[in-house]
Amino acid sequence: MDTITVCITKEGDGYVSHCLDYDIVSQGGTRDEAIENIKEAVAEFLEFASQSEIQECLNQSVEFEQVKMVHA
Repeated sequence: MDTITVCITKEGDGYVSHCLDYDIVSQGGTRDEAIENIKEAVAEFLEFASQSEIQECLNQSVEFEQVKMVHA
């Protein structure tokens, strides 16, 4: 896989990165560090996981939807 889908959120003084393709989470002090750390974590997963573990992750259904909030 040449690209991964990552959600990056600011958490306190740092950033959390979540790879949605493999459900792997990492963090970093900066946005760029969080991105580099998630890339490294995914690379390690792909190196050591079995093919069935990798396929299981890829077969998971992830859906995104924008939901309108209704204020009372």
